[in-house]
Amino acid sequence: MINRLYTVSATLTAVIMATSEQEAEIRFKSNFGEIKDQPIDAVADEEIRTEGDLPDEWTVDCLPYGPRDNALTIGEFLDVPPPLVVRDTKTVDMFAAPGEKATAA
Repeated sequence: MINRLYTVSATLTAVIMATSEQEAEIRFKSNFGEIKDQPIDAVADEEIRTEGDLPDEWTVDCLPYGPRDNALTIGEFLDVPPPLVVRDTKTVDMFAAPGEKATAA
């Protein structure tokens, strides 16, 4: 079987007693340790095929959740080339010891 990347949405519902919606959200977050034991509904939304399919918080440098032995970043999995590293050869002399001529690598 071939592994693929998917976005998955989860819904966790809790009943919170509070004086306002804002307080209810705060109490939900502060009690999340207990609330997370409730059943969670999870739905696979869509397959991720390109970098543009990633949710806003995710980048190609992230490791996807999955098998513990996975060492591929999302970018490596999608075969996205790494960003081009441009080496500045004009400032190489500023790192040379006094009296020593620096050489570009």
